[in-house]
Amino acid sequence: MKMSVVELLKKAVACHHAGKLQEAEQKYRQILDQVPDHPDATHFMGVLAYNTGKNDLAVTYLKKAIEMMPSNAGCFNNMGNVFQQQERYQESVKWYEMAVRINPAHKMAHNNIAVAYFNLGNLDKALISVEAALDLDPGYADAHNNRGEILRAMGDNDRALVAIEKAISLAPDMVNAHWNRALILLSKADFQNGWPAYEWRWRRPTTPNRVFAHGAAWQGQDIKGKVLFVYEEQGLGDTLQFIRYLPLLQDLGARVIFETSPALIRLVAENRLYDRLLVGLSKMDTRPVDRFDFHVPLLSLPYLLKTEIETIPDKIPYLTADPALCGIWNNRMGTTDSFKVGLVWAGRPEHQNDGNRSIHLSMFERFSRIKRVCFYSLQKEKHEKWTDMDSLTFFEKDLGPEISDFADTAAIMENLDLLISVDTSVVHLAGALGKPVWTLLPFAPDFRWLLDRDDCPWYPSMRLFRQDSSKEWAPVLEQVACALEQKAVCRD
Repeated sequence: MKMSVVELLKKAVACHHAGKLQEAEQKYRQILDQVPDHPDATHFMGVLAYNTGKNDLAVTYLKKAIEMMPSNAGCFNNMGNVFQQQERYQESVKWYEMAVRINPAHKMAHNNIAVAYFNLGNLDKALISVEAALDLDPGYADAHNNRGEILRAMGDNDRALVAIEKAISLAPDMVNAHWNRALILLSKADFQNGWPAYEWRWRRPTTPNRVFAHGAAWQGQDIKGKVLFVYEEQGLGDTLQFIRYLPLLQDLGARVIFETSPALIRLVAENRLYDRLLVGLSKMDTRPVDRFDFHVPLLSLPYLLKTEIETIPDKIPYLTADPALCGIWNNRMGTTDSFKVGLVWAGRPEHQNDGNRSIHLSMFERFSRIKRVCFYSLQKEKHEKWTDMDSLTFFEKDLGPEISDFADTAAIMENLDLLISVDTSVVHLAGALGKPVWTLLPFAPDFRWLLDRDDCPWYPSMRLFRQDSSKEWAPVLEQVACALEQKAVCRD
């Protein structure tokens, strides 16, 4: 017996909500074959296209749905979602605000406006919008979590933690809320609760889980006489920071196989922190490796080894540069009696926080007037967003194009008196080498730099220079310039 359109729509929506997208699409199309201008089927086909990343198709369906249902706030909200997914945040705000004008009680539209303004960096408007959503529904878990993220970005970590824990109380399995809670706890140096919470990262859709043909996940059990496979999982800076844990595993009696990125292989090979070294081809590399008893991701080691602020492994340096490479770079850099400073002003443009952590090179113009200081650029990639080529003239040498990997960077650092850098992988390298490094931090920095301190328990040779609530770099750079002038004078 042929199903009615009403029955088909009911089944299609049920499949859609259950994640059975192919079945849902098939049923929506059956409806549209019978009723080409069916408004709900058209609307939901737009949502389904958005769910599967087909943004152009989603816009086509949603525009048609809006023509048929100009007073349906949900259509406008979903159109905003399409542009939000494309990171066209200003455009998404336009559609969300139309949804709110049609239906001021549309809590999801208010919440989505908050997310868009958060991504645009307008935290005040983001907070107003998310609180409007919570006024409409005090039990709206996603809005509590978003409010927590906004407050954290504003530097109010205490209120942020309250908001996020409220979200978790309402939705105990909300992965993103647990992740945000971990970041705040670690920022506040609450390692006892922060490291266990950090394990929630494995439930995030953006964290790929590796599959192994043999061996069990190490959960802290006895590993004396066992083979342990340790693999990196995040950025190069994370690897440089946490590779210090490998000797602790050897101290527990394990034979350690470590897999790392090609960019680090030459540097890591110079430092015997492991028993066997492998080159990782990708984060999801599933090649067969030596047989092992256990496997563990590198950034789970602080949790499994129960690291507290007082027990951070502090054998510094735990990395060293190749002496032969140091000599090669010494010749390339030339001799000078000046204080030699390396500079890195930008990280990878793809990094989600790049807009906050990187600084345009032209802002360092004040440094060019500091006497008895010689600057070297260690900036490997010079993205036009952060680099005015005319500003490169104040460097004694631009070493970036000659750097092939971190072994080169380490050798350069051994020939410097100081590194000044934004928060990117080279600061971890300098800290691991025990070299003086001044790190420039945005107002809401990464969890590892903690809060309200200018030293770093992970790296004794590091000094932190933080943005204040103005989120301006000029005062930070003036402070750095004054400190550098004093350094140069003291050297004389």
